[in-house]
Amino acid sequence: MNSLEAGPPPPRVSDAEREHALELLREGVAQGRVSHDTFLRRMEVVLGARRPDELRAVLEDLPRRAPAPEPVPNDPALYERLADRWGDPRGDFAMLHWLAVARAELVPPARRSGAVLVDLGCGGGLLAPHLRHHGYRHVGVDLSPRSLAVAREHGVRVVRADVTAVPLPDGVADVVVAGEILEHVPDLPRAVAEACRLLRPDGLLVVDTLADTVLARWVAVHLGERIPRVAPRGVHDPALFVNRERLGRECARHGVRLRIRGLRPVVRDLPAWLTGRRDTVRMRPVRDTSILYQGIGRRTAPAARAPAPRGER
Repeated sequence: MNSLEAGPPPPRVSDAEREHALELLREGVAQGRVSHDTFLRRMEVVLGARRPDELRAVLEDLPRRAPAPEPVPNDPALYERLADRWGDPRGDFAMLHWLAVARAELVPPARRSGAVLVDLGCGGGLLAPHLRHHGYRHVGVDLSPRSLAVAREHGVRVVRADVTAVPLPDGVADVVVAGEILEHVPDLPRAVAEACRLLRPDGLLVVDTLADTVLARWVAVHLGERIPRVAPRGVHDPALFVNRERLGRECARHGVRLRIRGLRPVVRDLPAWLTGRRDTVRMRPVRDTSILYQGIGRRTAPAARAPAPRGER
């Protein structure tokens, strides 16, 4: 071979590579990482570049994408943003679907015609399909308008209100359900007082919530919020997790003796659900109440007066 014979031509910039480089520059401007002047100067270089290494030189010292902000713990706006996902059993609220089934198992059929069930923190009405034939008028209370709109599609009569100030009369409910809501309420005594106030004599209170333990914080937040589709990031504030003894005392103050038991997923269901071989994960009652627990009790005494809101004491 002639030693003076030319080698292969140097690689040239393709239209796709050029367009990708321009898109990165535009993204930098949109995110505030690249000034308008810098964008114009580098755009000229990108458009005139002939070799891939010229493109790399333009892009390699761009300011990097800012890290995603940490989610706000217990952010109420999260339910508005994700309201269109309530109905997806494999979506952001998947575990709430599993818990709704376990919660419904604690609710007996209505004892009388016209019986009322008040569902505090009803979200998208996930409990309703499991109680459709129990004979209750199902009233759902929540702060998220978009979530309430989804609940209404399940036949729930909706009330937009805070669970610590429910605009319903005393003794209206045969059953009050507070499922996965108490660990989101800054004022636990008022939430419990309202739940008990709504109960008729001999009415039934059903709750499930997260325990105020190191193990629950690790499982629910550090693990649960990082497993895809189990729980949205930022949905919990561990500081609000509910001490079991305190919850029992607050219920007793209002005439409800609460019996509690632990609850956990059936472990063998989880891999099958994650890989799409199961549509749901069963929840199993257990003795251990250190992570997730249920409580049930009937109102046997007149409810005590609700504590005054903070700032009025």
